[in-house]
Amino acid sequence: MVGVILSLNRWVRLGTNPLAARLYERLPAGALIVVAILLTGVSTVMYALPAALALFFLGRILWGFCWSLLRLGSFLAALEDASAHAGRRIGNTRAIWGIGYLGGAVYAPFAVEAWGWTNACLVAAALSIALGIGPALIASSWRRRVAIDAESGVPASVWQSRYLVLFVAATIQFSLFAGIVVAAGGFRIDELFHGGAPIGATLVPATFIAAGFALTQRIAQVAWTPIAGRWSDRSTSFAFVASTLLSLVSIAALVAEPPALLFVLFGGSAFVNGLTATIAVELAVARRSREIDRPRILAALHTWQDAGAAAGALAGGVLAAFGASAALLAGAALLALTLPLWWASVVRP
Repeated sequence: MVGVILSLNRWVRLGTNPLAARLYERLPAGALIVVAILLTGVSTVMYALPAALALFFLGRILWGFCWSLLRLGSFLAALEDASAHAGRRIGNTRAIWGIGYLGGAVYAPFAVEAWGWTNACLVAAALSIALGIGPALIASSWRRRVAIDAESGVPASVWQSRYLVLFVAATIQFSLFAGIVVAAGGFRIDELFHGGAPIGATLVPATFIAAGFALTQRIAQVAWTPIAGRWSDRSTSFAFVASTLLSLVSIAALVAEPPALLFVLFGGSAFVNGLTATIAVELAVARRSREIDRPRILAALHTWQDAGAAAGALAGGVLAAFGASAALLAGAALLALTLPLWWASVVRP
């Protein structure tokens, strides 16, 4: 049931991402941001009564729609007039998201323990609106500036091979780093450190090791993504290939039996380099799209990414049934496929 709840807003985005693209093509972008922030508060209020399961699911679905609008709007704003600094803007955008992820991860356990589930959700809803409505109102006058040229009458197809190959690479990335590594890494920690592990002179429980492993992903989203964006601007292909190879080495190290501290560090290396490769793919897609087609192309990319994240979360648990090492190795084999895909879509003339 927890898996269904967590993945529901990812699956629903397979439909809401294209809807968001159509809305950005037809309506003022700034107004959509304001609507998304207000609906975010509504969706979070709907979490306050988890006993009403249908209402809870509806809140998850509504949040999926809000995230489709907010994510696509963030990308469109970052890439507007970006020229040579598109990677930096994508990295900065992901860092801002990371602050939200990290803040939520810190807020949730303390708020639930201190105030109870219902009050924690109501306060979270109030915070969402209070912290979001100011920036949203500032952006409310935003209108996308689209350059019209002689070819604008023929929309680019999202099924073109130059896009599809990158979409498949993005799907593999998200299935691994948002699903398989997280799930299988947790099982691997249980296998290696079930009774805890010494770090220095202290015996650290397995739950703390797992928390540190997961936290490296959140820290990387805040601290590393701006650097990754700048790296991708300078040499997109080098950033992609180097980071993918480093990710493969890091995942292989998780399959071995490193000490607890090294396990956390290798996990952090996998997440850091995975974020770099993700930004490189997003930048490659953005550079290949025209302004007039960009909402549809980016929405298609996000849809493939969401499908990968949802499928990866499920696959991580299924593969881990055969052993965490087997799941990690299967994920590494999938990731290795992104190298020839990159070559076929970006490097080959």
